[in-house]
Amino acid sequence: MQINVKLSPDVLDWVMAHIQQENVPRDVVKYLTIWKSGEKLPTFNQIEKVSKASGIPFGYFFLQEPPKEEFPLLEYRTIDSTSAMNPSRNIIDVMHDMEQVQDWARNHAIEEEQQAPEFIGSQKNNVDTEDFAEYVRTVLELEIKWYENSKSAVESFKTLRDKISQAGVIVMMSGIVGNNTHRPLDINEFRAFAMVDDLVPLIFINSNDSVSGKLFSLLHEFAHICIGNNSLYNDRYSSGTRVSKAESVSNAVAAEILVPQVMFEKKWKEIDKFDDPIKTIDALTKYFSCGTTVIARKALDNGYIDYSVYRKLSQIAVNRYNEKRKKEKEQGGGGDYYRTAASRIDTRFFKSLVSSVHEGKTLYTDAFRLTNTNRSTFENLVNKMGGGSK
Repeated sequence: MQINVKLSPDVLDWVMAHIQQENVPRDVVKYLTIWKSGEKLPTFNQIEKVSKASGIPFGYFFLQEPPKEEFPLLEYRTIDSTSAMNPSRNIIDVMHDMEQVQDWARNHAIEEEQQAPEFIGSQKNNVDTEDFAEYVRTVLELEIKWYENSKSAVESFKTLRDKISQAGVIVMMSGIVGNNTHRPLDINEFRAFAMVDDLVPLIFINSNDSVSGKLFSLLHEFAHICIGNNSLYNDRYSSGTRVSKAESVSNAVAAEILVPQVMFEKKWKEIDKFDDPIKTIDALTKYFSCGTTVIARKALDNGYIDYSVYRKLSQIAVNRYNEKRKKEKEQGGGGDYYRTAASRIDTRFFKSLVSSVHEGKTLYTDAFRLTNTNRSTFENLVNKMGGGSK
């Protein structure tokens, strides 16, 4: 026997305002519209279906007043935007997931009497880009020409992610909420975020971004941790305009590490023989193993191109990436599940978690929750990532 439920009109208004209608099935929007009009009352099964599709917690639907949710991290968004002011359930749920990861890691660090990384907040008042960048290179044990050992931006990203993780930052990455492929993370909503903690800072990277975008975001967020403030990075162009001082500094530091000014000037003079700055920028992008936008920004800051050319190159880079993503979607193919799962989880964090489980300090159910796995996939992931021994 089906039981119909009367929902609060105010709660229904709140639900409809907080779902991204373009990203949920049409029947979900239809249900909500019918319920709101009073034409029909929902059943428990229908509410559960809408809850799963929208990401809005099941219990919220039965409240008499709309829930009051607070998301402090949203206050640190790079630039104002509609998506930032009205965050999707996807980013909200990812933030909640990362809070749980950070809470576990913090408790584990306290239990193991781990020392806090000294770089957290150490550059709070440093606005000297080159000095700040040199400090970061020292912390991460990078030579100024570290990029010459990378064959591609993919290798550069892996190198920096490993270095930042070993320095004491949890670096997580995904393009979906949990394991739900029907809940992709929108690159237009955010590229990355950093959650500062005095013991276990965390960086989350939206893997739906381009490789060069992820590379820049990673360094941008690490700079924020060195400054000592949280960050929600949602600037698609790394424009450096209409942003706070901390954002400008973080952008500049990230660019300086990827493309050191002294090396940029030298290489520009060597390569700028085409009498075509766009060709020069393309050549430098390959040399520094980073994105076109970063090189274009350097060229803009050095007066080699004007802002209109910079914006044109930035848009071209976005269009190329969008076209690539479109082709990948059309071709389909799920890839290697465990390779993808492993790429989402910080290796140092995972090994600590596995060791804690095997020592009986952490329940398997908690480990499954923190890694979005079950008993079978968790053990296979342990084998894939080389976790702690039993």
